[in-house]
Amino acid sequence: MRRQSAFQAFGSLVAGKLRRLGFLLSVLLSTLVLAQVPNPGSAESNHFEKGLELYRQNLLEEAISEFKLAAKEGISNADLHAWMAETYRRLEEFDDAEESARKALSLDPCHAFAHTVLGNAYYPQYKSVSNASFDSAYHHLQKAVECDPTDGNPWTALWCEALRRGDEPLEKRGLKVMAESGFLTPTLLSVARWMIQNLPDNCILLTNGDMDTYPPLAVQHVENMRHDVAIVNLPMLNLLWYTELVCERYGLPLPYPEDEFRELAVSRTEDGEWIYVSKKVVRGWLDLFEAGRFPRPIAIAVTVADLDFWPDTREQLTNAGAFWLVHPERVVSTADMTLLRKSLETAKTMDFSGPLVSEKDRSPIRMNSTPQIITNVTAAALVYAQALLRSGKADEAYEVASWAESFEKKTVLGPQLIDQIQQLKDKAEWGREQEEGE
Repeated sequence: MRRQSAFQAFGSLVAGKLRRLGFLLSVLLSTLVLAQVPNPGSAESNHFEKGLELYRQNLLEEAISEFKLAAKEGISNADLHAWMAETYRRLEEFDDAEESARKALSLDPCHAFAHTVLGNAYYPQYKSVSNASFDSAYHHLQKAVECDPTDGNPWTALWCEALRRGDEPLEKRGLKVMAESGFLTPTLLSVARWMIQNLPDNCILLTNGDMDTYPPLAVQHVENMRHDVAIVNLPMLNLLWYTELVCERYGLPLPYPEDEFRELAVSRTEDGEWIYVSKKVVRGWLDLFEAGRFPRPIAIAVTVADLDFWPDTREQLTNAGAFWLVHPERVVSTADMTLLRKSLETAKTMDFSGPLVSEKDRSPIRMNSTPQIITNVTAAALVYAQALLRSGKADEAYEVASWAESFEKKTVLGPQLIDQIQQLKDKAEWGREQEEGE
């Protein structure tokens, strides 16, 4: 379902004039609002700042208490109410979220953050308000990007809605904005290049969340890199429309006959384990792959924690550094030495030293979890070094472990796997001594 623009040249001209008028009114309104904001050193301001600090740590209950104190003691600006709205939304207190966002918009009708909160709150795909609708969500997300074209936050939901609506230009625009605005940081884009560069030709890559999905898609569309790779988000496979979309787009078969596919639903085993639709979809594809009837190689990003898609899945995977490569039969070795080596050679040519999360990113989940993605590079080096040791190549193993040690010191996280690295270096050193003794 594709949307056509509702405005012709005259409409665009009028809209431009209204936007400029809206900007002047917004500046005037902001000036009036600033007059109500307490001095930076006041107790009210401190409550706001403390609330932001707690929010960034994902301590949402504590954060909302501080925001309430700030509002009670005198702060009344759109930013405070938008932060309150987003915190309420994440606490699933949707009525309060909607009320706070509306309050923000009463103070600043073109407040991008407040529109983003409402867009996410109205989005039926998420836990949302009772009156949720795709049209309401779309309206507010579109308003958010109109009010602040450089804000990447609303695009995380608007990109998904562009997919659902079949609006590829909007979808690609979102990826471009996220990349060029810095919402997807240069370091995160380096990780994305590392993830996809050494994938087999025409591979399908299963990813896990926001920041192992948006960045590789962005480097595909913005940098024209590895267009042959089909990047598929696992959680979104819980949505049948998304599964149908990726099947059509990437030439994949439906995982089951159509009538059976339509009946897919969450189920529970006798042991109480929930089996989600996404896992059933992947199981269907893997069955086809095992039977030689799946048209693409399959890889699973190392960011995916649960690899148990069908019986003995792990026995048919090899570690290739940035991803697990799926084989139709059980493998002898769990490490693909060729791809691991290429993975590390690729990493050596890239810059991973900067921040992985943009200062503009308002998700406390991404703030706290995204930086950990960099440890996958170190982990790949350790897997390769261990495999070298098992092959009796102690000198090479020591060299790779030393590189991992140096690499970690350059990242924003600093040393994370230092104990494992040291243990590996000690084993490699012992192996070198044994070789010299012989």
